[in-house]
Amino acid sequence: MDTLPKAKRIYLRKQNKITDYQLMKQLHEKEACDISFMCRELSISRAAYYKWLKRKPAVREIENEKLLNMIKEAASSNNSLFGSLTMTYYLRNRYGLCVNHKRVCRLMCIHDIVSNYRRKPSYHFKRSAPEITAENLLNRDFNANHINEKWCTDVTEIRIGNDRLYISPVIDLCDRYPVALCVAERNDTLLTNTVLNKAREAYPCARPLYHSDRGFQYTRAQFKTLLCDYGMTQSMSRVSRCIDNGPCEQYQGQLKEIIAVLYPDVRSKEEMIEAIYKANDYYINFYPQRRFKGKTAGMIRQEALANNDRADYPIRDNPKIIKYWNHIEELKTRSNTAQ
Repeated sequence: MDTLPKAKRIYLRKQNKITDYQLMKQLHEKEACDISFMCRELSISRAAYYKWLKRKPAVREIENEKLLNMIKEAASSNNSLFGSLTMTYYLRNRYGLCVNHKRVCRLMCIHDIVSNYRRKPSYHFKRSAPEITAENLLNRDFNANHINEKWCTDVTEIRIGNDRLYISPVIDLCDRYPVALCVAERNDTLLTNTVLNKAREAYPCARPLYHSDRGFQYTRAQFKTLLCDYGMTQSMSRVSRCIDNGPCEQYQGQLKEIIAVLYPDVRSKEEMIEAIYKANDYYINFYPQRRFKGKTAGMIRQEALANNDRADYPIRDNPKIIKYWNHIEELKTRSNTAQ
């Protein structure tokens, strides 16, 4: 028991006592066993037993029971996709509950409701010589107050047995909404061109900053010309810095997680393609976002469209990152002073 989480240990100790109390009550009623004798044998206080015998469920216990039923219902509906924090946002958004994430985490821990997760496969990339490159104009500024102001894209693979499919999304940084999504059997220029054209068809008046990594599909002169024709400005991540395209990487990870949890029995390419688009729809309409206070990307998109394409959900500064960079600057200052 010592290896279990603290909340689970406390719960089990309490349940063990209740089990002893119930056993004593049953033996006393059916076998007429002496209460004092049983208390001595089980090292239980008689006062504690009679207190349990007369107690009524507390208000919080009743609330926890209702909350647990909601958690179990949500977990059974999506094959336990959500962790405790995402589950909290789901409950707030779905039922309007004002519930703390620690309480949800404790209930999930006690009742062994564990989020399913996927195993991350290893990838092997082949380097290519780029025709052209672009500056990192985005510069990890993932804030955007208006939709269609900053788009980011990427290509990722997903495996079905020995086969592979390639997914290319276009994500709006304002509301993390997938403006376009394409799936193909080959990772080629047709895939990236198709998803760009699909995003263009969805929003023909958009003139966003179009950010990507330095994959061979994006470093072609033809792709640069296509962006210029659409009035879009190209931006690229630094070499070997996937964090420069963090939001798109995050979306791809969440999409794969949803697929792995909601559609674990996919066996063919056709089934996987269907699952990908269904998972994308689930992400848009049902997947709560921490940044948006539990709302989904689809909800924020509707708010923005009703508010002159504006959505005010700035990314909060991370104190740990700020502290880290301040520490780096201090080290640089010390080094310069010592020289």
